[in-house]
This record gives sequence, structure tokens and C-alpha cells, in this order.
Amino acid sequence: MIKFLKNLVLFPFRKVAQNAAKTHLSPQANRKRIAQDILILALFVFTVFIVRFSWIVVTDSSNGVKLSTRAKANYSETTTIYAKRGTIYDRDGVAIATDSSDYSIYVILDKSYVSGSGKKLYAAAADFSKIAKLFKEKLGLDEKYTMTQLKRKGASQVEFGTKGKHISYTDKEAIEKAATADGLVGIGFSSHLARSYPNGNFASNFIGLAGLKDGDDDTKGLVGQFGLEASLNGILSGKNGVETLEKDKNGQALQGVAKSETPAKDGEDVYTTISSTLQTYLESLVDTSLKNSGAQEIVATLVKADTGEILATTQRPTFNAATQTVIGPKDDSKTDKENLYGQNNLLYQTAYEPGSTMKVFTIGAAIQNGTFNPNERYTSAPLQVADTVVSDWDVSTRPDGVNMTFAQGFSHSSNVGMSKLEMRMGNTVWDDYLKRFKFGVPTRMGVGGESFGNLPSSNVVSQVNSAFGQGIGVTEVQMLRGYTAIANGGEMLEPHFILKTANIDQGTQRAAKREVVGKPVSETTANSVLKYMVNVGTDVDYGTAYDWTNNQPFFRSGNRQVSVKTGTAQVAKPTGGYYEGTTSYLYSAVAMVPADKPDFIFYMTVKLPEHWTLSYISDVANPLIDRAYEIKSTLDATSEAAENGGVKEAKITLKDYKGKNPGSTLDQLRQLVLQPVVIGSGATITKQSVAAGTKLGANERVLLLTGGKVDMPDMYDWSKENVETFAKWTGVDVTFEGSDTGKVTAQSIKMNQVVKKGQKLTITLGS
Repeated sequence: MIKFLKNLVLFPFRKVAQNAAKTHLSPQANRKRIAQDILILALFVFTVFIVRFSWIVVTDSSNGVKLSTRAKANYSETTTIYAKRGTIYDRDGVAIATDSSDYSIYVILDKSYVSGSGKKLYAAAADFSKIAKLFKEKLGLDEKYTMTQLKRKGASQVEFGTKGKHISYTDKEAIEKAATADGLVGIGFSSHLARSYPNGNFASNFIGLAGLKDGDDDTKGLVGQFGLEASLNGILSGKNGVETLEKDKNGQALQGVAKSETPAKDGEDVYTTISSTLQTYLESLVDTSLKNSGAQEIVATLVKADTGEILATTQRPTFNAATQTVIGPKDDSKTDKENLYGQNNLLYQTAYEPGSTMKVFTIGAAIQNGTFNPNERYTSAPLQVADTVVSDWDVSTRPDGVNMTFAQGFSHSSNVGMSKLEMRMGNTVWDDYLKRFKFGVPTRMGVGGESFGNLPSSNVVSQVNSAFGQGIGVTEVQMLRGYTAIANGGEMLEPHFILKTANIDQGTQRAAKREVVGKPVSETTANSVLKYMVNVGTDVDYGTAYDWTNNQPFFRSGNRQVSVKTGTAQVAKPTGGYYEGTTSYLYSAVAMVPADKPDFIFYMTVKLPEHWTLSYISDVANPLIDRAYEIKSTLDATSEAAENGGVKEAKITLKDYKGKNPGSTLDQLRQLVLQPVVIGSGATITKQSVAAGTKLGANERVLLLTGGKVDMPDMYDWSKENVETFAKWTGVDVTFEGSDTGKVTAQSIKMNQVVKKGQKLTITLGS
């Protein structure tokens, strides 16, 4: 391009010289002719420069270089303002996960690296063995590997792979102190953005991990890898800003003379419902249970019954989030990292057959349906069901069965008794109750990746078996959701883990309230179930939770009555069939305290232990529940303060969810502390009850319509406006009774019935 312009400029001069040589004019005429040519040439050159200048102004570039950027760099410097990732807290404001720094270690070998006084600042060859020994002691680095790195020819500085990275501040200080004591120099550290988990092993699978998005590149920030860190990444991560610093004539940035073009938007803080006091204690208790039982898996969770708040939850295997080391059984064929990242969250990602703890729902359905007579007697002899025989757990010692009442059969955890109740109800009715309790439906509490579980298949054997917890797939959190209905007078709550989200910059928050998701049974039925559950722990003759050795119930809480149900389930092999052996089962128990109006629900499963006694569960439940009662007033206060703390409520702008997947949308809306409900069986959302762009406070119910068949939802606790929206969408003819401003307490079309256009629907509204 430059050569072309040069030729272009010189071309007229050459032409002038050529013309002068060809003509034979007088000197005076020749000068006049040359003057004319020079004038024309000047005009031509001026025109070329004007065109070029205009081109540069319009395109802001020359030879592919952005000129404004180059010019701006001469007097200013643009830097990134990194957003702070939101902190995850417990319910009392104790940090669970927070931004911090970790370090990478290096050793300087460049012999020119000395101080102004000539003191060497590099590692001398004579010190290599001491350095290798120090790194072995503090970092677990192989000494041969360290020596190989230190002896690399031509290297001015060396690093030490994975084990030389992600060093904590505490370990960094210990290495520096030891190096100074040994007179070692040349050892240095570089700082990196990191995520700190100060509590170590603390609901680790539930909280999860966050790390650098791209290896050791701090500029791309942290990203959630799994657990709440991943599912809440959009809330926690924030957005980086940009800052422009002015420079002096020497190109140095002028500190304090800055213009922030785009401020960083820090991530929001999340206050979970977890109590550090209870969580830390639970971890210790479960460690002991694991040691004593030798189980392959353990899951334990404590829920605040009246709100559905998860107060503490843990599992084995798990890991220490601070050190990222695996705790509990692990696959020796895998690396530590594979063992860590290969773990499922057993609270909601893994489905299993629950066994006899499912019988809580069986008698609940039978009582509600009128097919349970507690005083009616039956014999627990093996029962033929199609081509299968159903037997009780004690059939080997009592082959002819025991004559007992159905109430005693529940205490005795009789499979035969529950099978008889299911057969009386019929498969259709029993299936209806399983759906009322929302089995086969993930909670969508905002974690993502939930297992659906599965309802029993339609054959009679599977339906009967599901009445005692076999042939049906559930998750731990689905069981807990169902138990909230029994604990709350029939009102079923969605378990939740967000106490509130807080925007520090704006001074706002969104606090969660209890979310009612249905009423599968009446208050009378729920209270009756709790009463029969007490007998499981106190009936000296039949109670499976009665400790005959020590002549006392396994589950105790001061002078409070405890409603309890135990379970023993066969465990399916990955290759088919079930494991066999004296302890090849999944053992479980649920305890609700007190029996008349439970404050707490505790549920624990122990899978494939080497040794078994029910005390492996009760020795976790009893002290944990006692500790919960010690701090109950504080637990109640934090729930109340989050809801009524005087902090301004943040409003969110609802997005347009039409065309979106309903499942992932439910998770997103619950993360925003809303209460979504899906209507219909379709794969995509077609309508939403609140228009896109509407600003909403927390805990608002949002209906989402999908295509496909519409079954009648459980409208309990819906507002009149919610019902009217449903009627508009489906074409049902709705009539209201009772209060104008209350919530739904009754509906004429039962849950799970197919809704038809023009169908009459009567809704009762009450307080």
C-alpha cells in the first residue's frame, strides 16, 4: 500500500519532467508551463491526502490497526474489575463458601537474580536436596520429581505440577517459615483466585465446589462445578466490570485518577436453611455410624417440620471441601479426583427402593380411603399374590404367621398386612395416593439434576410390593416431602434450602416462606398416622423400633413422644436381581418429634452395612434432635427474621418462559424464591399466569401451562386468581363458595382426574 502511494505521488513529477524534455519552448514559456503543471500536481496531491484522511476518519483504521484504540492506549489503560462471587452462608450468617486466594509454588534458578547488595535470591544446587525434602514433608511431592525439576537445564524458574498448586495460605506460611529456618532461598508463591470452604467436611455434596473456570486463568473467574455452587451459579457469579485508568506522559497509570466505565456487579449472597451447629454435629455422628456399620452408603437429613427447611444433611461417601479428599468408601480403581467428582448427591440424585418406611403412606392412604380398621385381626401367614408369595420379615421363625390387628401389623412392619390393605384399596386408588404424595415427581427445589424415581408398574405384583416399599423408586427428598404432609396435618410442603438471597449493594433480599404443594390426606388422617407410628417404638410385643435388649424405645427425645417407622429393603444389583446376605439390605428409619405436632423430621438410610443394629440410626437421631431442641428458639427466630427482618424486598422481572422446558424452568423459578406450578403433561411451556416483564416479590405462585393432557392438580392453598387462570386455560366452569379472599380448601374435581372443557368445578375458599 505504501509503495503504491509513493508511486502515485511521484508519477506527476515524472510526467512534468518528461513533458519539459519533449517541448522546445522558450525559458519563460517553459517556466509558465511548469508552474501550471505544479499547480495541477499540488491539487492532485491535496485531493489524495483529503481522501486518505477521510478514509481514516470513517474507518478508524490504518493498515489493519485500530487507531482510536492505539491512541487511547497512549494516555489510558483499560482493566477488568472482577466481580466478587456471592458467599454461601448458613442460616445464622456463618460462611460456608467464600472467595479467597490459594497459591502455586515455584523455585527461582536464575543466578542473576540477586539483591542490590549482591545477596543471592535464587536456589543454589547445594540446597536442592533440602528443598526436595521440605516439599515432600509439606506438599507430599515425590523427592525424585522435585530434584528432576530443579535440575532442568537452562530453566530460570520451575514449577511442580498439580501438587504444587492450590496451596492454602496456612500451608504457604508453614513452608515459608520452614524455608527461613533452613536458610533456603529462591522459593516463591504466586496468588490465584480460589473458593474457600472453612468448615471442611460440611454438607459437602450438597454445597458442592466452585473453581477457576479455565485452569489457572484468574481472568475468567470462578464457576460452580457441582452442588449448590453449580445450580446457583447464575445467582452467585455476578458480572465483571471495566475500569479505565489515565496515564502520565511516561505511560504510567495514574492511581486515583480513574473512570469506571462499567462497574462490577457482585454476585448475590445466599443464606441457606442449614444450621452450622446441627450440621457439624451430624457430620460427627454419621462418622461414628459409618465406622461402626461399615456401610457402603449413608444418608441423613433433619428437616424443620413446620417450614420444610433443611436444617442439616450429609452422606457417605463424601469429601472434605477444604482439602478435596474423599471420606468414606471409595473405588480403589479410580483416582482421588475421579472418586470425588464421581459422587452423586444421594439426597436427590439417586433413586432407590425405600422398604418399610413407605408403609407410613400406605396406612395414610388406607385410613383416608376408609379401608383401615386398626382393631381388625388377620394372620400374617405368607400371602399368594399372582405368581409371587409375600412374606413377613420373621417368616423363618413363624412360618404360619401371627394373628394380630392391623394396627399391630403396622408396628410389626408386616408386609402381609400392608399388602392386604393395598389389595382392599385396589391398584387404581393406591396409585392415586402415590401421585397425591407426588412420588415419581422431582421436587424441583432448585438444585437441578434430580432423579424422578418411578411409580410401580401396572401389574398386580408391583402394585402390592410398592405398599411395603419394593418395586417403587424414590429419592430421599421425595420421602421427606411426603413426611411433611403427615407432620403438618395433611399439608405437604416442598423441602427448601434457601432461607434468603441478599444483594448487599442494593440492600435488598428475597426471603423464602413455607410452600404448600398439596394436601394428600386430611388432618385427622395425618394425626392418626402419627399416633400409630408412636407404637412402632413403644409396643413391647410388636414394635420394630423397641429395644428389647435394653427394654426401652430406640428413638427417644426427653419426655416427648416420638413417631417412628423403620424399614428394611432389598437392594437391587446393577446387573439385575438383589444382593444376598445377612446384612445385604438398605436399612432406614424416619422419626418425627413430638408426635402430636412435630417440630422436626429426621430420616436416615444405611445401605449394605457389614454389621447391623438399629442403634446405628438412633444413635444419630436422638442426640441430633436433642441438640435441635436446645437451639429451637434460635431456629424459629432466624426463620422469622429472614421473613420479617425489615430489609427491603428485591423485585425480580419475570422472563418469558414460553417454549422452555418446564422442569428446568421450575428449578430456575425456585432459585428466584418463587412458587411455580406446572399444568399439563407437555414438553414445553405454552402460557404463564404472570406476564413476562412483570416485577414480582418473593413467594409468588406462578402457573405454567404446557401442552398435552391436563390432569386436575391439587389446588389446596391456591388463590382465587390462580383458580380463575386455570379455568380460563382449560375451559372448566368454576363456581366459588366460602370466603372471597381466602385460599382453596376444597375442590369438587379430585386431583389426577382428566380435566374436560365445560366441566363443572366448585371451589371452596377459606382461611
